[in-house]
Parts: sequence; C-alpha cells; structure tokens
Amino acid sequence: MNLRLVISLALLYVLGVGAQEETQCRGHDVNLTTEQRKQITDCLAESGISTIWKIPAEKLACFGVCILEKKKLMTDDGKLNKPKILDYIDMIMRPEEVKQPLKEGITKCMEDHGDKVRGNDDPTCMTFMEVGQCVHDVFLDICIED
Repeated sequence: MNLRLVISLALLYVLGVGAQEETQCRGHDVNLTTEQRKQITDCLAESGISTIWKIPAEKLACFGVCILEKKKLMTDDGKLNKPKILDYIDMIMRPEEVKQPLKEGITKCMEDHGDKVRGNDDPTCMTFMEVGQCVHDVFLDICIED
C-alpha cells in the first residue's frame, strides 16, 4: 500500500490499539492542528474506514494517497515528495524518540517501493500499495506499545 498512510501518515497519522487514540504514538499525542486532524477524518470517511490502524488491505492504498494529497506530500506529477514527508514526520510526531526510527523506516519504504507510485496515473491507487503497506507496518511497529 502506500506511503500516504504513513504519513499519514501517519502521519499522518496515528491510531492506536486498545486505549491509545487515533492521534497518539506510544501513548503521546501527535502534534496535529485542527486542519490536519480533519484531513485524516476526511480521508477515513472517503475511504469508508473507521480506524487508521485497522485499515482493510483493499482500502489502505487509496487512504494513503488521500492523506498524501490533502497534506500536499506528493509532487505535481504524482510522486512521493520525500523531503516534505520527512519534514512532516519531524513536525507532528511525538514522543521525540520515535522521530528518527520513523524517518529511517519510512525512508527505507520509499527507497524500496516509492518509485512504483504513479499517483496521477493510477485511479485505483494500486501503485501505492507496497510503499503504503510498508509505511503502515513501520508505524505499527514503532508507535504501538506491547
């Protein structure tokens, strides 16, 4: 799936399991503005998804693309904008100790799968599938406390 979740991100984004909230990572609130929270809510609604961490595989790619587009984390030609994505992670993620591991993991996802993304030429979002799933897994591994 694609990075859009991530960064959703995840960014964008972040829904927890159990007692954690959708805008938390390791029990800490993510630093989101009201507009950024609305972007996540809008993409969840548009995709018919109830929670970020429990996104059905068939919906993850287009959810990710929605997040990336709303947060302007893609280039004009529909590619992932790596510098903006990494800056976004620095800006919103809490606690501080998750930032570097998230950036490293997401950078690897983008390097391994990001060149497949064809945002403007892919109405099904399937070219985003691999990078999105990778990013989603990175967020789960780093943000969810066992």
